[in-house]
Amino acid sequence: MKKLFAVFLSACMLAAGAVLFSACDDGRMQVSVLQYAEHGSLDNCYDGIVAGLAERGYTEENMSISLHNARGNDSDNTTAAHTIINSMPDVAVGIATPSAYALATAANGDVPVVFTAVSDPEAETANFSLFENVTGSSDQLPVSRQLQLIRDFFDAKGQEGQVTVAIVYTLTEANSLSHVAQFEAQAAQYDIRILSRGINDATELSAAVDALIGQGADCFNNLTDNTVVQNLTTLLNRTDDAGIPVFGSEVEQVERGCIASCSLDYVELGRQTGQMIADILEGRDPDEIEFLYIADGYTVDYNSAVLEELGFTLPAGDVYTDANDTAEG
Repeated sequence: MKKLFAVFLSACMLAAGAVLFSACDDGRMQVSVLQYAEHGSLDNCYDGIVAGLAERGYTEENMSISLHNARGNDSDNTTAAHTIINSMPDVAVGIATPSAYALATAANGDVPVVFTAVSDPEAETANFSLFENVTGSSDQLPVSRQLQLIRDFFDAKGQEGQVTVAIVYTLTEANSLSHVAQFEAQAAQYDIRILSRGINDATELSAAVDALIGQGADCFNNLTDNTVVQNLTTLLNRTDDAGIPVFGSEVEQVERGCIASCSLDYVELGRQTGQMIADILEGRDPDEIEFLYIADGYTVDYNSAVLEELGFTLPAGDVYTDANDTAEG
């Protein structure tokens, strides 16, 4: 029966454009990955997971790993989670909150689930501590450091007084709700005012950006919100026209046109998650593995072309990496 499920899973994933080493039950360990959306940070997480497993000796020879990408489609995400759990892999892995939560719910403790790129694993709307047989890693942002970065950039530009920072987020993404609350709670310490606007889907993004610009936004701060990141070009087109910067949350966003970011290393996040998966494959109980946070593991990246175009200068006191050099390398 397990073999039949595995063959069915393989067919489903191939139809959906999945990337596979193998999905057959041939005696190798079975690891099934569900990734919520297709963008740089989540792709890097997957690459890191594969690297972390390889460091522990898990390769194509002794492990079958399958990847399904829901591409931001909630219905496909839910269906894929149930298909994966029904195949009874040795470990199911969810990349980003919606996929991780769908897997944990479908598994109901019967299959080990490891999550990654979950910003707030104990959020009220997606509390992974309530599940059995579940552990994982968080991409919680260094909020206070990001606020200081924004403050420093405007101080270096000579803008005195309060800075108004706009945030667009998706109402259904628990990670974004948590981060917006953190930005709002800490902003006053940096003489920053937060303007936030929630959207239901990508069709509302342009109008939300225009509304926030109309309310006097000095800049935007982009989160790890999957809907917004997938449609970052739309946001940047509107802000470029208005001549205001967007601060990102990862180097890929800076490479695409954000001015700067305190960036988490998603390959490293994935690598450490791969180590957690290896621990479980070797018999460790997921409930005994504490959630992993790497909020201090960031770099400060900037985009030199955007910096010049918008008339900003680099503030003193930090070690900056030009994302243009990173992208070319």
